[in-house]
Amino acid sequence: MTVENLHIDDDRGLWIPPRLRKFDQQVVFRTPSGTIQHFGTEPLDAYYGMIDESHFGDIDQLDGARNPHLAPNRVSIKHTGGDAETFDVEGVVE
Repeated sequence: MTVENLHIDDDRGLWIPPRLRKFDQQVVFRTPSGTIQHFGTEPLDAYYGMIDESHFGDIDQLDGARNPHLAPNRVSIKHTGGDAETFDVEGVVE
């Protein structure tokens, strides 16, 4: 797991580290509740609005958790052809 921690902004979503914002084909986000594939070639904004606090929590609180190994507060980010990096997300669980 990467030492760097991420956070959620209530209005803007998940903060993405600058080094992970550029990609060639797709980037895959995995949270405890599910997986999001983002296709394109334009760099991501600093915040990814598709991921908010509702994507995190204890397994018994998430309806149909797709990636329970990431619970309660981790996210993985993977670019096409690269290795997934896993991060803790601060402030999403008490």
